[in-house]
Amino acid sequence: MDALRRRGILASAGSLPVLRDELDQWARNAGLGDSLAGALALATYEAMANAVEHAYGGMPGPFDVEASLVDRGVEVTVTDHGSWRSPQDGDQDRKRGLPLIHRLADEAVVSAGQNGTRVRMRWELRGQRVEGDLSAADAAG
Repeated sequence: MDALRRRGILASAGSLPVLRDELDQWARNAGLGDSLAGALALATYEAMANAVEHAYGGMPGPFDVEASLVDRGVEVTVTDHGSWRSPQDGDQDRKRGLPLIHRLADEAVVSAGQNGTRVRMRWELRGQRVEGDLSAADAAG
């Protein structure tokens, strides 16, 4: 299964549902089960929403999404090229994205710097047959 790579996507709320659905379809085509594909799509949606909201101060800017099957797992990265900005208001309901990402993924690492923020998420493939790349025995091992 080829990796999914989308670069230079304009960070806008309107682009997110289409990308979420594309990623969900990619995961299902790769042979990931419903639960894993759904978790992967939702976590990635949250990471993309953070890029839209926090990276460019409300202005559109580019971000990248990559998903691939690697080392008995699946990895997705969302990378923006802006500067992290915390929400301006004190609404605690708006601070749920990163905790949700950490709950949905087996591993999630957020790296923020002067040249943008990268969210790398990983899910282990446990006992799943995936697009001929991994056998059930390989995935469980």
